[in-house]
Amino acid sequence: MKTMKHTPLLSAGLLCFLALIFSGCSDKVEITRIYTVMEPVYMSPAQLREAVDVIEPQDIHATGKIYLYQHYLLVNEPGKGIHLVNNLNPESPEMLGFINIPGNYDLAVRGDVLYADSYVDLVALDISDVQNIREVNRLKDIFAGLSTTEYYDPEKGVIVDWNEVEKIEVTEEEFEGNFPSYFNYRTNGIAFASADMASTMSSFMPPTVQTGVGGSMARFTIVENYLYSVDNTRLYVFDISNLNDPKQGMIKDLGWGIETIFPYDHKLFIGSQTGMHIYDIENPDVPIKLSVFEHVRSCDPVVVADTLAYVTLRSGNFCNNGFANQLDVINIKDPTQPEILISYPMANPHGLGIDNGILFLCEGNFGLKIFDATDPMSIDSHLLQTYTGVDAIDVIPFNDVLIMIGTDGLYQYDYSDIENIRLLSALPVIPEPSDEM
Repeated sequence: MKTMKHTPLLSAGLLCFLALIFSGCSDKVEITRIYTVMEPVYMSPAQLREAVDVIEPQDIHATGKIYLYQHYLLVNEPGKGIHLVNNLNPESPEMLGFINIPGNYDLAVRGDVLYADSYVDLVALDISDVQNIREVNRLKDIFAGLSTTEYYDPEKGVIVDWNEVEKIEVTEEEFEGNFPSYFNYRTNGIAFASADMASTMSSFMPPTVQTGVGGSMARFTIVENYLYSVDNTRLYVFDISNLNDPKQGMIKDLGWGIETIFPYDHKLFIGSQTGMHIYDIENPDVPIKLSVFEHVRSCDPVVVADTLAYVTLRSGNFCNNGFANQLDVINIKDPTQPEILISYPMANPHGLGIDNGILFLCEGNFGLKIFDATDPMSIDSHLLQTYTGVDAIDVIPFNDVLIMIGTDGLYQYDYSDIENIRLLSALPVIPEPSDEM
């Protein structure tokens, strides 16, 4: 039995054929590339599960998710843990300590219990006494997604670092003007890969319930007695009616590219790179799919107010083929048939928040923009403020204080007078010392 092989000659011929269609077949050129071969460094499952600890306050070296609980701010440092901040006075936030949680990217709080991911585990921590935070439960090997397929080996543990093994110089022939290629170099289980594991989310807090508030790029959220979490492909349901003893419930496959989750009016609005999924949670342990609003492939945080959903679409490194940088306003009065009302072009939109008709929109390195969104059909005509000089990623507007996280720090603004918004405080990101001279 013969096996057909696609030889380099055949591949070159195909490329030439495609090139002829568009611009003619170019000459071959020799390209020399240097590949770096990296070997993974593992933390064993036992080490991972013994690593949770509370240590003295640390500088913020990188920012991930933000979360507000009572008068505390919790600031995730991607992959490492959570900075605990006393925010009783937003003009003078006080760093209280750092909760070391390897592989942590997401969090949510209810009733003094902090739920956080630790690579493949769900960890529950009692934070009722911030001087004596302790782990009260752990659900092991819960989260699949990328952690399992790329970063976790049940025997060796999780990949926490990479060591350089060698550099390989390879000379290859390519057609001049050929399309660029994107790849990782892998051999015998040793790989070089770069990945931004940080991502972002959202929570809603009824005023009488001791549940925290997250940003628009959240992957964890709590509704009453249930914790909902998403990874790249799935929705996870946890019963937390007994706060110290979470029980894993249903796992639903959602498709690929899942990014954020936002609860509103007994529904879950789940942002993905291809659309917004709407799930009914009237029966909270069995989410029911109502609809999917599809869009071009882009990064996609979502927030909801009344009958409108506000969705930012962003092209970028991890939203390949996404050509949109825009704000969409979607009518969700009938959640089974969401309809686009209007789209507004934006520069580089990330997270967003809305409070009493005021829309706060993060534009990455283009800063923070604040709009009067009372009339959803003329938002672009009602820009109130633009703050440049900050790399804005996500926001939480709450009780007239805007908490904004950026790649360069944590900022807080007083917007009680929308005509005179003022900066209250800033906690900067301090880059870690480089090992290189």
